Amino acid sequence: MRKIKENREKMYRSRWTKIVSYMLVMVMAVSLFGQVAVNGAFDGTGKQAGTGVIAGLSQVEAASDTSIDYKAVLKETSVAIEKKLTTYKVEVADETGGTSVVDWYGPANASIGGEWAVIGESRYGRKNVLWYRAYYENLVRVLQAAGEAQASADGTTTGGSAKTVPLKLDSRKGTENSRAILALTAMGIDASNVEGYDLTAALSDMTYVKKQGLNGPIWALIALDSGNYEIPQITSGKTTAQVSREKLLSYILSSELTDGGFNLTKSDSQGADPDVTAMALQAFAPYYTGRITVGTELQKQIREAVDRNIQVLSDMQKTSGAYSSYGSENAESTAQVLVALSSLGIDGRTDSRFVKNGKSVLDGLLYFYISSTGMFKHVDTEKSGNQMATEQSFYALVAYQRFQNKKATLYDMTDADKACVMELADCSVTISKTAYTYTGKTIRPAVTVTCKKLDGTTITLKKDTDYTVTYKNNKMPGKATVVVKGKGDYTGSVSRTITIAPTATVISSVTNTETGIRLKWKKTTGAEKYIIYRKAGNGSWKKYKSVKAANGCSFTDTKVTNGSKYAYKIRAYADGVYGAYSSIHTIYRVKQPALKVKKTGKGRLKCSWKKNTKANSYQIMYGTKASMQGAKTIAIKKAGTVKKTITGLKAGKKYYIRIRSCKTVNKKKYYSSWSKTVNIRA
Repeated sequence: MRKIKENREKMYRSRWTKIVSYMLVMVMAVSLFGQVAVNGAFDGTGKQAGTGVIAGLSQVEAASDTSIDYKAVLKETSVAIEKKLTTYKVEVADETGGTSVVDWYGPANASIGGEWAVIGESRYGRKNVLWYRAYYENLVRVLQAAGEAQASADGTTTGGSAKTVPLKLDSRKGTENSRAILALTAMGIDASNVEGYDLTAALSDMTYVKKQGLNGPIWALIALDSGNYEIPQITSGKTTAQVSREKLLSYILSSELTDGGFNLTKSDSQGADPDVTAMALQAFAPYYTGRITVGTELQKQIREAVDRNIQVLSDMQKTSGAYSSYGSENAESTAQVLVALSSLGIDGRTDSRFVKNGKSVLDGLLYFYISSTGMFKHVDTEKSGNQMATEQSFYALVAYQRFQNKKATLYDMTDADKACVMELADCSVTISKTAYTYTGKTIRPAVTVTCKKLDGTTITLKKDTDYTVTYKNNKMPGKATVVVKGKGDYTGSVSRTITIAPTATVISSVTNTETGIRLKWKKTTGAEKYIIYRKAGNGSWKKYKSVKAANGCSFTDTKVTNGSKYAYKIRAYADGVYGAYSSIHTIYRVKQPALKVKKTGKGRLKCSWKKNTKANSYQIMYGTKASMQGAKTIAIKKAGTVKKTITGLKAGKKYYIRIRSCKTVNKKKYYSSWSKTVNIRA
């Protein structure tokens, strides 16, 4: 069994998947990033939760092909994949202007937990943006390192210039570029311009593409077709090596074995291999289904080759529903067949050609699932999950689900959402001003968005390019909302609240009435209620009364004491926001006197009242009209006076008489309300 597994891993190392041993992953990652601890758990916050194999893998539960729903498996495996990542030691700029080494966790370029995982999760539609961002930033570091090495070797410029720079991630393995192209395209990113580097240009050289045998052309074609990329003109080597889609297709067709099927080389003693055969059909799929067209003769050859090799794959299927490579039934081979069938529009669960002994291809794949961990085994005899098997099985199930839902195929990424690279929630969103006062006009404060990249540098995003801004409830008093929504390479949205305060309340009058002190004020636009504050004597201000705006703009304070001093101020309230205070109005409570009037003679009326001990004086008003128009007043300046006779009145004429008390403080007079008017004939 060990020999079988070693042979299989040797085969995968030679393929574009570049599934390497964990030791090779560590060596590669150290050369790129520094010290690496493999397989750390990632909780989405950038904190390492542990190392080694995910907890719980010792409990293997082989799922029954009849007891498990592939959609449930997708959800569980998606979570498991995101948790099993790599940790990097990264040097970043710090606040002092120097650098420091920190841990970062995320999918790694050219490793298990890298492109395959990103492709699967992206096409599944999972929106863990921090996770995608980690991959993107890690990949950018790889591109920059490769670009600098390339520039040093051949004298070309590095990325970041106005013109993109063709870049080879490996001098021999074109599949390094193909894999990165697929991951980027799945995230909605143009792989022909990544931070100034063009990853598609390397695939324009057929000599370079063929260095890996059949693997190179297959994945170059899949990668270029994933985003309908134009094939750049060759930049080095012989022009006869210029790649075209027709040339790639013809090369793959010519590699078919005599008895049908494909392998990495025609000389491989195993003969047709289900993995390579399935991958070849994946490359043919868009031409077979008509999504991409070529010449009539070539199109015919493709259709015939696909039809032949569908039968080859059918014949290779085991009674378990799974597929075997190098003598061992395994999840990865089965996964590749399910991807191929889904890409060709063939149902890997119900098509009779792919059901053996009652077991479909889908059943065969789900047999390797471990429900306790959400992972897949490589082969049945393994007692724990295998990351490579898990990632390939996951994207195969994604391919099948997309087929079921009539969506674009796994590798037809022309429908990919635009770049889950940066989440606005991870950025700094600043509003130019957050507190305003109502003006009658809409309020639109300026918005600034900055993001701190993993290398410590801060970038300022561009409005309408990287994000859009909308405003809600931004005119009337209350709370307004500023919504910043990601665009282009940014996703998600962030909301900020600004306040629009009601204008300051204007008090129009504060007067004594019969029952207390009456306040009146002008209506404040948008107010829900008015808050009245009172200070009694030399005491402190207290929130005294709340008056709903619907109840008008007045209030009578009845809890007052004759002769005491009171101060008032008011402010409006709307949706949790207070307006400015009104000016302060001070008044003394002066109680209204009760007036008695009697006729004491012809043209004579005697007025009397009860003494107000807190008053300094009184004022009597009398006239012949109830409205008191043209009335005369008599000032009673002595506080102790409690009666007054009015003489010289016209006998028999009706008169209207009233009185009020007055308290003078610092030369300012504070009057009570007028008494009830008495009418009497003189």
